[in-house]
Amino acid sequence: MTALVLQARALAWRAGGREILGPFDLDVVAGECLMVVGPNGAGKTTLLRCLSGLLRPSAGEVRYRGRSFAALSRRELARHIAYVPQVRPAAVPLTVEEVVLLGRYPYLSPLQMAPSARDFAAVEEALARVGVAELRARPLDELSGGERQAVYIAAALAQESEVLVLDEPTTHLDARHQRDVAALLLRLKAEAGRTVIAATHDLNLASLLGDRLLGLAGGRAVALGPPAAILGEEVLGRLFGTGFEVVRGGERPVTLLTLSP
Repeated sequence: MTALVLQARALAWRAGGREILGPFDLDVVAGECLMVVGPNGAGKTTLLRCLSGLLRPSAGEVRYRGRSFAALSRRELARHIAYVPQVRPAAVPLTVEEVVLLGRYPYLSPLQMAPSARDFAAVEEALARVGVAELRARPLDELSGGERQAVYIAAALAQESEVLVLDEPTTHLDARHQRDVAALLLRLKAEAGRTVIAATHDLNLASLLGDRLLGLAGGRAVALGPPAAILGEEVLGRLFGTGFEVVRGGERPVTLLTLSP
């Protein structure tokens, strides 16, 4: 039987009297990589924040392994679900190791004066797994965009959570750093059996990483399925309102934007 790690039922979020997201249902299978695609304003970030417990739905509910988010504290949720946001502070006056150590906050008690040996061991493992251990003493502000992204992913891994949620993980990165982040996410998923949920505007990245793709438009779920089913001219046209050419011939389709109406 397929294990479900997250379940959303009649999920909706409203702001200013407007329906921003939903309502819709969504099941996330343990160990899968679910990529969320869609145009600007589709509700992708709102969905990720709801699935991470950072936003309380206006209607419906989200469950982690059958337990309602409403029954879990923020600290408990953070032990199960790690979130890597798209927008971060421009300046962070911390070293790489200090940033990754922040990922241990769900395990620190109010009376704890300093991180424990277990906390430092989790940081060490996260740094090594992401491949940035040699940068541990460097100030975060001195790193390249790709290196900074890897550090934030390491901080999420230090949470030792089952679910990793990322909002636009390759935005503003050049082609080489996009490749590095994609390779890292594939490796993490394969090595740890972690469930990955990510939003992206890069359809080819979604094709490369995703076991399934969720297409959002206007806050509604337009399509859900494997990349080959979603990355077709008809579905992409409905999502983005523009023309695409899809190159097939392998397991993962490649999409090209066209100038057709």
